[in-house]
Amino acid sequence: MEPKKGENGPSPMRFAGLGIQLAIMILAGLYIGQWADRRLGTGALFTILGVFLGFGGTMWSVITELNGKTGRREDGSGKRGDGK
Repeated sequence: MEPKKGENGPSPMRFAGLGIQLAIMILAGLYIGQWADRRLGTGALFTILGVFLGFGGTMWSVITELNGKTGRREDGSGKRGDGK
């Protein structure tokens, strides 16, 4: 589907929740990591790992969202590269 005249790309509202998603994922990783550290007595190992996994999960989600919604083939056919 081609963009309508005057449309410059994706709507800003489409990506408005990314900051909230990032915060929730990092906090979830933080709390799960703290729980695992208390349970296993490992200091801050799982807390740090949880924060990085939360951030990485959010980045993976954003990248797949952008590739799935705006990804176009180089031949200009408008079809995504994954065959859909």
